[in-house]
Amino acid sequence: MESFVACEGCDQLYRHRPLARGEKAICQQCGTRLYGSSIDSLERTLALNLAALALFFVANVMLFLHVSLEGHAQSNRIYSGVYELAAFDYMPLAVLILFTTMLAPLVKILVTLYAVSSALMGRRLPGVAGAMRAAELLSTWSMLEVYLLAVIVAIGKLSQMATVDLRIGSYAFFALILVSTWANSALETEAVWSRLEESP
Repeated sequence: MESFVACEGCDQLYRHRPLARGEKAICQQCGTRLYGSSIDSLERTLALNLAALALFFVANVMLFLHVSLEGHAQSNRIYSGVYELAAFDYMPLAVLILFTTMLAPLVKILVTLYAVSSALMGRRLPGVAGAMRAAELLSTWSMLEVYLLAVIVAIGKLSQMATVDLRIGSYAFFALILVSTWANSALETEAVWSRLEESP
């Protein structure tokens, strides 16, 4: 059955035609990209998500902040805030922060790697379609940027009354946000789906 695609820029309707790798369909009315992908979009997406995965583990394992106040010192990791909220009976907020800043970003990276690896191997691995849909869904729940804003505000407040030193975990976290943003922009879902459709 013949399929159609509507231009997001001007709503012009076009017949969906198969394209060679690296080709893109462009709207003749307004010049908006309709579908198609870059030649190396899958390779770039794989590399960036592998980098994001490494940065994620460094950011969560290594120390994030070191705070000194009147002779007392305390070092924290990313998950320290979740632990403290749970300890003070703010369990719903702790679960929300745990999900949006740790679980959702990690699962998104993993399912994206699974789907893109399947597409690059030319094999339709079990559950790969669900993994791709999960990656698209989790994009709305991965809120590292919001967490970064909260961290910046907290550091600004703490630095007025204490000595605050950033540790390796914080630098890895800042790099993770940059790499994750780059990885999201590199991911072209059309390239993944078209390659999976060709796979046995």
